[in-house]
This record gives sequence, structure tokens and C-alpha cells, in this order.
Amino acid sequence: MVNIIYPMAALCLICAALAVVMLFSKDALTCAMSLLGVLLGTAGIYGMIGAHFVATVQLVVYAGAIMVLFIFSIMLLNLKKFGKDFHVLSPKFLLASLSALSLVGIGSWAIMQWSPTERAQWSNEAMLAAGGNTKVLAHSLFTQHGIAFEAVSIALIVALIGAVTLAKRKF
Repeated sequence: MVNIIYPMAALCLICAALAVVMLFSKDALTCAMSLLGVLLGTAGIYGMIGAHFVATVQLVVYAGAIMVLFIFSIMLLNLKKFGKDFHVLSPKFLLASLSALSLVGIGSWAIMQWSPTERAQWSNEAMLAAGGNTKVLAHSLFTQHGIAFEAVSIALIVALIGAVTLAKRKF
């Protein structure tokens, strides 16, 4: 087993920091980008613990489709007029750059540490012996990772309700 304690702890700290930024930011777009960072970090954690299907669903469905919908609705509602110029040396940009570089570095390190014996654990022959790819993925999702998957979906519903509540207050 690969030693993943330190990179996973770093991802958890990054996710927690981005969640705090999301909670205390007054800018809707900053909140959405912080949520995107939390979702990407969560996908990284799922990937590190070996839940690759849940990590892929997290990336495709939540970090991809749902966040595009959030950002698109924020842009359409135009909750805040953007009159400021973009500054590369601002603290927010530096923190976002550091977080992004940390995520890329931790992900790269984790991929490099993944041994060939762990990759061979789910070879084509092993998948066929277990009943096929769909059966293995369904079993993994609904037995080992079902609660985490549903917890993320509930958190997103709560975030959507909060966004609608904030948008209704402006009108």
C-alpha cells in the first residue's frame, strides 16, 4: 500500500481552507470557484483511497456539469458588477495559484507512487472473474462509497438552495 497519509492530509487542509473561503466570501463567483476547488480536492481524496469510479463521477458530474451550471447562473444573474481590474499580485490570486499548484503536485506525486502490483489488482482478468466492470463498479459504489456519494449530493443541494436564497434577496 502506498503511503498516502501526507498527501491526503494536505488535500484535506486545502479543501478545508477553500471551504472557509467559500463560507466567508461575499463574492458569488469566488464562492463558486472555492466550491470547485473543494470538489476537485474531494475527487483527489477519493482517487487516493482507491475509489476511482466515485472520483471520476465527482469530476465529471459535480466538478464539471454542476459547477458549469452554477457559474453560468451566477453570470446570468450578474449578482455583482465587476469593475475591478485583475491584479496578478493580489492575495486571492496568489492563494488560488498556490492551491492549484499544490493540487497538481499532490496528484502527480500520488500517481507516481502507485505501484504496478496495485494496478494489476484490477486487470481485465480480475474484472471478468468478479462479474464484469459494471458489477464491480456498482458493488463498490453502493456498498463501500454510497454514504460519501450521497453526502456530497446533499451538500450540493444545500448549496443550490443557499444560492437561490441569496439571489432572491437581491430582487
